[in-house]
Amino acid sequence: MLKFKNKFKFGSLEKEAKPEPVPVAKLRPLLLTASPVPELQKLSLTETLSQTEGQTNALTPQSLRPPEPPTVMALNPGVLIVKIYRSQNVRLPICIKNDKQILQALAQNTNDGGVSSLLGKRLAGITSAEPGALLESGSSAPELLLGDVAALLIPSNINIPNSSGERTVKPLLFMTVEFDNNMIMVESRKGSVDACQWDRVMTFDVTKMVAHSQTSANFLNINLYLRLPNRLVPAQERQDKMNMFTVSNSNTFGDLQIGLIKLPLNLRCHTKAIRLIDHEFLKFKTNLDAVDEMGDISLSIDFKPQLKTHLLIEDFDLLKVIGKGSFGKVMQVMKKDTKQIYALKTLRKQHIVSRMEVTHTLAERTVLARINNPFIVPLKFSFQSPEKLYLVLSFINGGELFYHLQKSGKFSMDRSRFYIAELLTALESLHDLDVIYRDLKPENILIDYQGHIALCDFGLCKLNMTNDDKTNTFCGTPEYLAPELLLNQGYTRSVDWWTLGTLLYEMLTGLPPFYDDDVSTMYKKILQNPLTFPSFLSGTDAEDLLSKLLQKDPSKRLSDAPTIRGHPFFHNIDWKKLLDKGYAPPFKPTVNGFLDTSNFDQDFTNERPQDSVVDDFLSESVQKQFGGWTYNGETVL
Repeated sequence: MLKFKNKFKFGSLEKEAKPEPVPVAKLRPLLLTASPVPELQKLSLTETLSQTEGQTNALTPQSLRPPEPPTVMALNPGVLIVKIYRSQNVRLPICIKNDKQILQALAQNTNDGGVSSLLGKRLAGITSAEPGALLESGSSAPELLLGDVAALLIPSNINIPNSSGERTVKPLLFMTVEFDNNMIMVESRKGSVDACQWDRVMTFDVTKMVAHSQTSANFLNINLYLRLPNRLVPAQERQDKMNMFTVSNSNTFGDLQIGLIKLPLNLRCHTKAIRLIDHEFLKFKTNLDAVDEMGDISLSIDFKPQLKTHLLIEDFDLLKVIGKGSFGKVMQVMKKDTKQIYALKTLRKQHIVSRMEVTHTLAERTVLARINNPFIVPLKFSFQSPEKLYLVLSFINGGELFYHLQKSGKFSMDRSRFYIAELLTALESLHDLDVIYRDLKPENILIDYQGHIALCDFGLCKLNMTNDDKTNTFCGTPEYLAPELLLNQGYTRSVDWWTLGTLLYEMLTGLPPFYDDDVSTMYKKILQNPLTFPSFLSGTDAEDLLSKLLQKDPSKRLSDAPTIRGHPFFHNIDWKKLLDKGYAPPFKPTVNGFLDTSNFDQDFTNERPQDSVVDDFLSESVQKQFGGWTYNGETVL
């Protein structure tokens, strides 16, 4: 399986927050062996720990249960073409300060002279004592402007000087358009926030099986944002409506979510090109259940089925190297026909065969083709050559959770809860398919452009594992190994909940619960040391949840997803809203567009991207082991 090399290692929280480069040999090793350190087989759970009273399994209230996992229906692969024309009647969901200096500067620096003149006239009319009024002059200006008036005064784009002094267009108003976990950022062309011209066309590859519930629909998700200068945002509005703002690392701009659209699309059984929506206006809302409308967007949507042809490496432009592993590398690529950006994972067959990893490699492809969860990196295509295997995945460029945890040292309670809740649904969707993940850790979790998590790297997955089935393979990452795995007694899917608890502990404190520089000592701690907590976790719901997830005896461990969701630690979470990505993430990574690779290791991105030529001869019998690898959406697994 392909593993990214990481340059950082966890250290004491008292150390400098900036990660220190360390030799690769000292990084968390990936284990895949027959048995652990021999002396550990003499160890067992301590008597005190083995007598710990197990948690009760109270029934989870129905309101806490997410929707039943959907069945899967066949889908014709093809392309989805979205054309966005213009928006109108847009208003802000907040009031803004009537800061004439900032508003005039924005109006004067817009990218269109006509818009600049119009905004100047509107600003001259803000003289009434009534907030938000555009009336005659003669009275004092209001301190605050209501959202509908604010949208009339802010341009959709501005011209600002770059580092070389040249002026470039920076969009203040932008949208993200997402289909099947592939997201495109759409920038406005000209206008004001209330009425803007877009004139954009984007194309999505359609390969995933349709999630069939009551609607038999896939969804197109559109989010409308405004990069709003912080000086215009009243402190009370930011405090009261914090969930509408994405976290910004800049002192100049913060992104305000104006509204969203979740559009169901029926893509089943279309054998000919069809226009699904023809120049219709759709309405933005602050959330999916809201009544108030925040504006309209005009668009058309077409679906074009494609012949079920197999892809070749020549169908992609190779842009950047973003990772390397023992079996191959990962590159940022652009699919030539749709211009979609993907991550292309290459694996040499000879290396896979020589290390007896064929089963694990095929399992990864199988899981990725079957899974349908918003917090798992989706497979778009897979294909092969005589020498290599290729996986085409969504490109997630916000960086590894490992990297962000290194920078922060530890996360807040709310940020940790957000990530763990999204991961819980990802693990549950795997378990619903009788799959154990077995390698949950920060290095295998990516952060997307908006700040949601995306679980990746399924090379250690085990298939066909029902609730009580056991397996014995000794694999994983030392800090995250469950006690029953170390004891070589066989283990169930319960090990995934142990690793979820370990990850939550690490997010909250900065280190895994039983961490030690010496691996053998760490194994002994996992088996015998009691679980301890820092004082700031004492008496919290987090402490209680961790105590139940990190129960050394698997028969007493909290190991049922609905029961975990019902724990008080998650009591404020609406699970349907979470699965709809309805919560604004508590952190947004610094990403400058969807081509940005700045959150990846420069040792990789500075390397020339190429599909290296290899001269590996594999017999026909060996090649047959990789039969069924190819995937472009037409196969139901």
